[in-house]
Amino acid sequence: MSDDFLGNGSPTSEFMRRAYGNYEPGLDIDPPDPWFRIKEWGVDKYLGSAPPVDYLIDGILPRAIPAVIAGMGSVGKSLLCLEMCVRIASVGGLGMSSVLGGTIPRRGRTVFITTEESQDAIHRRLNSLVREEDKEKLKDWFYVIPLTVVGMRALLTVKNGEYKMTEAWYELVEQLRGIPDLALVVLDPMQALVQADMNDPAAAQAFWSAVAELCQLTGATVLMTHHMRKEGAREVNGPMESRELVRGSTSIVDGARWCYTLYLPSQKVRDSIEQVTGEVYDEMSIVQGCVVKSNDIGMTGVRTFIRDKVSGLLIDRSDELEEELEAHKHLTPEQEQQVFGIVSTRWTDGDPFSHHAAAKSRYLGSWMVAHMDITKAAAQEYINTWLGQGKLSKEPHPTIRKSFGLRFNP
Repeated sequence: MSDDFLGNGSPTSEFMRRAYGNYEPGLDIDPPDPWFRIKEWGVDKYLGSAPPVDYLIDGILPRAIPAVIAGMGSVGKSLLCLEMCVRIASVGGLGMSSVLGGTIPRRGRTVFITTEESQDAIHRRLNSLVREEDKEKLKDWFYVIPLTVVGMRALLTVKNGEYKMTEAWYELVEQLRGIPDLALVVLDPMQALVQADMNDPAAAQAFWSAVAELCQLTGATVLMTHHMRKEGAREVNGPMESRELVRGSTSIVDGARWCYTLYLPSQKVRDSIEQVTGEVYDEMSIVQGCVVKSNDIGMTGVRTFIRDKVSGLLIDRSDELEEELEAHKHLTPEQEQQVFGIVSTRWTDGDPFSHHAAAKSRYLGSWMVAHMDITKAAAQEYINTWLGQGKLSKEPHPTIRKSFGLRFNP
């Protein structure tokens, strides 16, 4: 028979031949231990409450997993990862106990390895994060290695068509295994550390398998920075679109246990933020981010960061912006009646409002923003709702051919 074991649990001749080569039935040889014993893994192993997720950042990033943070160039990935390292290494020492919208439950050692920054550049960035008198508190807890200084070596290469981790990788693994309480390792960026086409799923699989093993050996989360495609990355309509922009094979996202994207939001989001803050921001100053893939927790809520003009740090202002946006999102019943009144007046006067923003000064939303202290996005949502309810209708414009105006239906 072809099965490795007979129904009574005895090893077959085929199993013994595979284990011992030239095996002949009747020889008194103990069979080797099997890979695993199925009957030892019954459902009784899974009775009761499951162990909770062990978090590196509560509710955001689990511990001991392969992870990737992706974004377009210059969006702030490296600096944010450097900040994460500092905050995790300083818990209880500097009072920096949260990042990415989550609390850091306990202190751990962190390692940041970068292929892009010089030692001087890292020095300046650290000075923007940590006061000089506090750096001593990070000693033996936080390590920063600029490969521009110590030398570049690839961690993955291809030989004779087969993807293999290099000696440099195994040297790195051994050093990391010797660091107690290791919590986070950042490799910045992924692509510079591999000599292989990461568009090839086989390359991504080989790399992530090695990273997963490192996570298990050290108990640390290993986080790669990675790029997004340039096309479409300057105005992203939400988390799922940002996930689709992660450069390379889908295996890069699929192979990681966790993926966080940093992206430039849509113009509608930018307009709302500028309106409630009363400030005008340059193209790279408003950044949004969230977990777009996780095997343990699912997606998270979107966080909104405003870039500090001096340091370049991404400052998480999600909570205060959410409050401001909520305050500029709703109309009172009296305000609604005022809107319907002006719509009726404009229709009677032969100069009706338009439902479409392209109409500019004729757009009802523009009038609502100017007179009701409401965001453009909220105004458009109200107009769409009223049209759906039949309170407003689109009628042929009395004077402009092939155009429509809004009419109120009491």
